[in-house]
Amino acid sequence: MLALQILKWFLLVAETGLAGPVLYLCIVSFASVVAAKRRKVGEIASSSELSSPARFAILIPAHNEETVLGTLLNSLGELNYPDDGYTVYVVADNCTDGTAELARSTNRVHVYERFDNVRRGKGYALNWLLQKLEEAQLIYDAYVVLDADSVVAPTFLRVMNRELMGGAQALQALNTVLNNTESPSTALRWIALTLMNHVRPLGRNALGGSSTLTGNGMCFSRALLIRHPWQAFSVAEDYQYYLTLVENGERVCYVPEAIVYSTMPITFRQMRTQDVRWEAAGHDQKAWLVALKLLGAGLRAHDFMRIEAVAELLTPPLSSLMFCCWLVLVASLLIWFPPGLLLGLMLIGGLAFYIGTALYLLRPSRTVYRAILYAPGFVLWKLWVFFVLSRSKKHAGEWVRTSRITS
Repeated sequence: MLALQILKWFLLVAETGLAGPVLYLCIVSFASVVAAKRRKVGEIASSSELSSPARFAILIPAHNEETVLGTLLNSLGELNYPDDGYTVYVVADNCTDGTAELARSTNRVHVYERFDNVRRGKGYALNWLLQKLEEAQLIYDAYVVLDADSVVAPTFLRVMNRELMGGAQALQALNTVLNNTESPSTALRWIALTLMNHVRPLGRNALGGSSTLTGNGMCFSRALLIRHPWQAFSVAEDYQYYLTLVENGERVCYVPEAIVYSTMPITFRQMRTQDVRWEAAGHDQKAWLVALKLLGAGLRAHDFMRIEAVAELLTPPLSSLMFCCWLVLVASLLIWFPPGLLLGLMLIGGLAFYIGTALYLLRPSRTVYRAILYAPGFVLWKLWVFFVLSRSKKHAGEWVRTSRITS
């Protein structure tokens, strides 16, 4: 009897702990719905006048991307922006394929080749390329970072220019999935990325917080890079630089009308390398130490943005949160603990609201809804990734190209 009572108390404590991040996600989700209605996301005034177009440098770090880079370069050639308003730079980083040759064969693309077997990775490649541009006195108003396997919407630079003219200095585009109906895994990836890359930044900006940086579709003014030079070299260089900006009181503005599409792996097997690299982000820094640092800075400056960033930083991955919520719900049912059962249902309901927000805002095809049937397997897959990471760091420092073979 005593053991059962202790178990009940344990369940209540666990559910109370889970309630914090679930409540945070619900608040952010509600704010994103309100913000979307105000912004009318998707309606772009592409014919608006460009009174003072900024000059952009588009930076593309590429490691053995010969098979996909051409698609991105073609989409950049179709941008609805003055031809003299942007220049494309490709840094072929430690490439052993024809990436550099392909880029050189495309009009208006400048290619830099870099070989460094010690300082490997996207962060080092970006830092090196920025230094090369400075040495050559190639000065621009703003710098856009794109992944080589992407496609940009024609209005991308026009929308970014609008935000820069409005005073924003660090911007993040909507980074979404190009092939979201190709397989259940790409559909589930679309849901996951929509939650992380659309629902959360849209809601956080609406609440007065900062968007995160996702690595693809980032845009920085020259003034910002002078104040905070790019010194992010971890496997999660985008998140590292985001934390640097927020800690220093810089706000990242989310721009949902600027869209960049990425091709995702179509099977769980192909997702392995990408997932291990992405989830390694949480293992590069001790979250609690970073959170305490941000909290202290926020309290001293009376800055809500930095305090809100603590809540985002300490929110567990959705797969872990979902698994824990179902675990306490089932445990409450097995021992028939009505208060725990009620709290468990509320937690699951909160997560369902969070996930449903992505479907409500962007209204995907039926294929995406059918893919939800595969969600339990996807959650178990993600948990396995966490399990691997807790025992091995061998993927944390590598820049390994993700396989996207469709046949």
